[in-house]
Parts: sequence; C-alpha cells; structure tokens
Amino acid sequence: MREAKVRTFKMEPIRVRCRSCNKEIRSCAGKTVTCGCANMTSIKKDVISAVDLSQVIMLNTYSVKEDSGLSTEQIEWQKQRSRRKIRKLDFEIR
Repeated sequence: MREAKVRTFKMEPIRVRCRSCNKEIRSCAGKTVTCGCANMTSIKKDVISAVDLSQVIMLNTYSVKEDSGLSTEQIEWQKQRSRRKIRKLDFEIR
C-alpha cells in the first residue's frame, strides 16, 4: 500500500510599503488589507494591487519549494518505463 504524502506550505506574510503614505502593509490570511491613501495599495492572499504600482515597494518575497513527492528510485523507474517499447499485437481477422 502506498503512503499518501500531505504537503503543507508555511509562507511568511507578504509585506509591502506604499511610497505615497509610507505605510507598511502585511498580508493576513483571507483578509484584504489596504493602506487607505489615494494610491489604495492592497494585499489579498498573494495578490498585490494599487492605483500606481510604481509607488509600491516589496519588502519581502516568498518562494514555495514543492518537492515532487517521488524518491530518486521512483523517478528512475518512471524514466525506464517511458522508454519501453510497446509491442503491437496482430490478430487474425476471420
């Protein structure tokens, strides 16, 4: 029986600074956070929006490292399996 792997990703909240009002904004899970100035810099989950994005500075970035879930043996077996020859079967037609 194969084991199912559960992948969880822990991301640091996104932080941006609005140059218009010089306010730092941190993302919250499931909530839209805005700075409130005329530029209306807002963050929702992993989406950053503003009237003028040139006025927004990213203070941190995030990267999600996702492993394939397969070991090196399993990857090698998959490669060998994809290189195999497929035999065509000829049947007599009566």
